[in-house]
Amino acid sequence: SMVRSTPPWMIWMAAPDVGDRFSMKRREFFGEQVPVVMLVHWRGRPLYIFLVYLLGQAIVAPPVFMMAVLFISFVTGVNIERFLSPVATVVGLMVAMAYFFYHRFSSVIRRFLARLIAGEAPEKPLATAAWEEAVMYPQRVTGWVAISSLFAYTSLGLLFTPRYGLSPALVGSLIGFLATVALGQVIFLFYLEGAMAPVARLALAVGAAPTLKTLKGSRPRMGVRTKLLMVTLLILFLAVTVMGLFGYAQALSLGGDPAASLSLTIVVATFASTIAALLVILLSRSLSKPMEEFQRVVEEVQRGNLNVAVRPLTTDELAELGLLFNRMVAELRQQEELKTAFGRYVSDAVRDAILSGRIQLGGERREITVMFTDIWGFTAWCERTPPESVVQTLNSYYENLVRVLASHGGTVTRYMGDGLLVLFGAPLEDPDHALHAVRAAWEAYVHLEKFNEIRRGVGASEIRTGFGIHTGVAVVGSVGCPERAEYTAVGDVVNLASRVEELTRELDAVILISDATYQRVAGYVEVGKRARVKVRGRSQPVEVVEVVGLREEILSGGRRSRV
Repeated sequence: SMVRSTPPWMIWMAAPDVGDRFSMKRREFFGEQVPVVMLVHWRGRPLYIFLVYLLGQAIVAPPVFMMAVLFISFVTGVNIERFLSPVATVVGLMVAMAYFFYHRFSSVIRRFLARLIAGEAPEKPLATAAWEEAVMYPQRVTGWVAISSLFAYTSLGLLFTPRYGLSPALVGSLIGFLATVALGQVIFLFYLEGAMAPVARLALAVGAAPTLKTLKGSRPRMGVRTKLLMVTLLILFLAVTVMGLFGYAQALSLGGDPAASLSLTIVVATFASTIAALLVILLSRSLSKPMEEFQRVVEEVQRGNLNVAVRPLTTDELAELGLLFNRMVAELRQQEELKTAFGRYVSDAVRDAILSGRIQLGGERREITVMFTDIWGFTAWCERTPPESVVQTLNSYYENLVRVLASHGGTVTRYMGDGLLVLFGAPLEDPDHALHAVRAAWEAYVHLEKFNEIRRGVGASEIRTGFGIHTGVAVVGSVGCPERAEYTAVGDVVNLASRVEELTRELDAVILISDATYQRVAGYVEVGKRARVKVRGRSQPVEVVEVVGLREEILSGGRRSRV
């Protein structure tokens, strides 16, 4: 929506889909509070960078200019008016060069803002590039301006040399350079960081996706340690140099020997600068070492190692942050342990759905396929087999069976000693749940035959199993109470699947499916026996079909039913 109350040269537009959320008063754009000045433009061209440049020059350039003139005049002892023209020329040149760098390093930012001004949502790659340029902008601009200042004030020193001799010219050039770099560029660095922060936040709100690779690969990249060293050393160096030159000027005014006074000033300034530099280095190390430790632990956690911890070695806020991070990692470790333990009692699909909150207490109606599988003659086998051997055999049997069922999307919801209740099509949607259930049963049968070959080889009895499968609508969900619940299916489809499994003994068939399931898989299976059988709880006979093979996997060896 267009803001009519502003003059034409300060018109900005908001994207149509978020126009109702953006106003001059709230200054909200894409859910992010931003300065209105960011979207000021002239005929669609963003003026934000230009306004940032003007404000910065108005704040910093005049004080730096006056400081350079006064210091040079004070140290060299010449008339101040004679310095105005050359210093003003150099400062003016630097102001012009600064705008060149402001413009040169902001092309993506201006394109990003132009899209917003035009009422268009920027693409994520453009937003990401704008974020990267915004966070690198302060270092790039101030770095190049500092380099340009070095050449400019070196030229100024060479200009003064023929007029005032080598020492005054060098001192004047040094003071001008230090005043510009140490004061001006440090202030500009923090000023530009503040000016670019809204751009970076807005880019993130639009959809920028910064990565560690992008961040670490950016050049120049200024870390906390580098920034602390650079800023502090420049400020201290400026202070020490100014005080040294002030003492040198005072010594000369009192009639001291120029050479001796200069030597003493250099010695004192060098000693003070060395001590200050050592203190700054120690300070930066005390801050950077805990950060490096913290980064190491974070990278380990990112790789999946939760058995790490930050080692607090101080009592400052960084140590406190490390302890808070250790607490978070401990909670993550507990959750992973719970997740692993939980997965031993429910399927991975049910576990993940419960932990993510997708399964709540209650249920929903859904068409699913239910499989019951049971070991034939289990009671008699237990009577003649030691209990330890029974448990060991069941564990080996279930280990292979559950792996096969899960590979086809089956969710084991209940263990019943010698049997399993398995759901296909829940909790995760599966349009081919019937076919997957039949394939899982057939593959489980093939694996069981191999398992029995091993048992026969060691003189153990075979494990004979039946599979009953039925498809229909059931209520699936978490059944129980908030303290303890079970994910399962409820309804006639479950009861009928159990009855079909019971018929496997009567019909001497390994895999029996109901007619409802057969109608969904008829083109994929080979069938054997067909029967209409009356079962418990049903007034009408139930039609069942024996599966003796899969069309895409016809096994040799004749009859597939159990004999």
